Amino acid sequence: MITNEALMVLENELTFSSEVDRNYDDQFAVSGAKIGNTLNVRRPGRFIGTSGPALNVEDFNETSVPVTLSTQFHVDTQFTTQDLALSLDMFSDRVLKPAVAAVANKIDFDGLTMAKNNTANIVGTAGTPPTSLLTYLTAGAFLDAEGAPRDGRRSCIVEPFTGATIVDSLKGLFVPSDMISKQYQKGMMGRDSAGMNWKMDQNVVNQTFGSYSTATLACDTATATGFLATGWAQTSTIALTATTATAGLQVGDVIQIANIYAVNPQNRSAYGSGKLRNFVVTTAVTVATSGTTSVTVSPAVITGGQFQNVTVTSTSATAAVTPFNKLGTVSPQNIVMHKNAFTLATADLELPDGVVFAGRASDKELGLSMRVVRQYTINNDSIPTRVDVLYGWAPLYPELACRVAA
Repeated sequence: MITNEALMVLENELTFSSEVDRNYDDQFAVSGAKIGNTLNVRRPGRFIGTSGPALNVEDFNETSVPVTLSTQFHVDTQFTTQDLALSLDMFSDRVLKPAVAAVANKIDFDGLTMAKNNTANIVGTAGTPPTSLLTYLTAGAFLDAEGAPRDGRRSCIVEPFTGATIVDSLKGLFVPSDMISKQYQKGMMGRDSAGMNWKMDQNVVNQTFGSYSTATLACDTATATGFLATGWAQTSTIALTATTATAGLQVGDVIQIANIYAVNPQNRSAYGSGKLRNFVVTTAVTVATSGTTSVTVSPAVITGGQFQNVTVTSTSATAAVTPFNKLGTVSPQNIVMHKNAFTLATADLELPDGVVFAGRASDKELGLSMRVVRQYTINNDSIPTRVDVLYGWAPLYPELACRVAA
């Protein structure tokens, strides 16, 4: 009963994590999973198609994203036999909820950090909370352009001060009175506003952008180092140069490259009025002023084939590279996303022998698994107890997300 209750409390405490794809893998249920185990989450194939009556068979290329179970997090406490005599509701309020809240907070924080570091599309101005709904609608437009369905599974995750700013800015808009009433009463955007479900999460992380205001970056798009003509990959390693001064790129920094435009994944045409493809830096690196420096970015630069995501209109040995911010600004990274943008995977931890109690609770529908182990201590008539989860985060379709800088 305690283990099942703990799992339910965890589900209720999750904020960002409740809005993403969640996978519980029971393949480890017999022997128990360990840190370092990897699960593979499939991505559906994509096809180009052919006009005319002639048959043109395409290969079916189904890709997958590896999710490493990299974190075993636990809360350790103890309670007395008298505590166990309480009703389950009282025990849950006194013992379980505070413990499980720490677990949920850790999962959420890790997820939002992963999302920030893997989401390339970004809107807003670093250092300035957005006051216009247009900023959030533009983020939603990026999702539309990248093929995200409008199926009621879009979310907007904002930190408290950003949330307060947008609610105050929109208080005078002509919207249904019951929506205004709810915003006034709760101090939050309505759950279904501007085509997305709004949630406040204190775990929204900051991005400290690289500080290299005097440096100018360029990319040799004529040589096209790291570009893929076909196929699929999560990242590309491209060659950048810096002039005037070195440029320290941080994980999560966003850059654009001249004449490399983003395309819709289905029609493979540049979307909007021609939007340069955003790339997020996945490994911190300092671009030197001599020679070229390899920089790993996501998404991969794919110029053709079933998984084409860019079109290159012209090439240059010194194509200008424009950063979203190069002033070292610290900016909360709120996020607008579809449920399939990111995935959280959990698996069953092994149940140890020689203890008073070891139990697991898992639920495929919730996509969660939790273990509770307790052992009696005769010295002080107490029962040390630990609550464990084993999980891993990964970007599934990070193009179905857009950061909102504040």
